[in-house]
Amino acid sequence: MKRTLKFASAATVMLLFALQLSAQGPGSGRGFQMTEDDIKDRVKNTSQTLELSDDQHKKVLSFELDFYNKMQIERQKMMNSGQPFDREEMRAKMMKIRDERNVKYEEVLTPEQYVKFTKMQEQRRNEMREQREQNNPDGQPAERPERGRGRG
Repeated sequence: MKRTLKFASAATVMLLFALQLSAQGPGSGRGFQMTEDDIKDRVKNTSQTLELSDDQHKKVLSFELDFYNKMQIERQKMMNSGQPFDREEMRAKMMKIRDERNVKYEEVLTPEQYVKFTKMQEQRRNEMREQREQNNPDGQPAERPERGRGRG
């Protein structure tokens, strides 16, 4: 149980860290497992913020869903490996997948859009750090539901 909670918490944090989360509102909270619908909403908001063309939007949606699916596969591999959870190994894998996704962003976006995109990512990471520090002043991980969004 603790191992599952620890893994779910780390995977959720890394997934949220890896994705630029530009919107506030339903689906943008913390401590839940993202869904494909959440990804579609994020891409829609990102498209509006970056003023993407329809073609750019379709490409971004495609590689964001691919990114999401790769993250899910890595998460399942770790959960089903029978080995103790290695947070650093998981973090490294997720960052590699994120970097691959960012290369695709750079190929699809204009230079101006890409600069705005990277600023959005950095702003989101800073917000997440601040919230983590506020919620966990002692540095201990917060308790989270075993399954996303409080589903049982």
